[in-house]
Amino acid sequence: MHVLVWRMRLLPLVIASICLSSCVSEMVDKKNPRLGPVPEVGYVDTGGGELRYSVEGWDWVIATRRSAALRRMRRVCKGLQLKVVKEFTRDDADTPYSQDDIHQLAKGVEHYNLAPYRHIVFECESKDKPYLKTSAQMKP
Repeated sequence: MHVLVWRMRLLPLVIASICLSSCVSEMVDKKNPRLGPVPEVGYVDTGGGELRYSVEGWDWVIATRRSAALRRMRRVCKGLQLKVVKEFTRDDADTPYSQDDIHQLAKGVEHYNLAPYRHIVFECESKDKPYLKTSAQMKP
């Protein structure tokens, strides 16, 4: 009985730590896939983009952020195949203020925090690659 009470007290702390661990990713650049004017054309632009997530914290928190980033990339691709083009880590300036706090920026550069972020550049690819004839194949 004592163990059950202890677990019930621990459960809200675990849930709060998961919710407050910032398991989010930020979209830096996004191009949604665009279909052509008629179905025969297919995709005019398959889309893609770049997003980032923080790599500070526990390993399981970073893994949760990465899985959330992958889900977000798949949502952008809307049924197309996801292709990761490039991944890199760099320190980005993270500003802890909102747009309403801009009038308080007379302090100088103390309002910037450098934090390491993992950037993922991705593209969306069509599952059925269209067959494109080269000019050599078109000649009779």
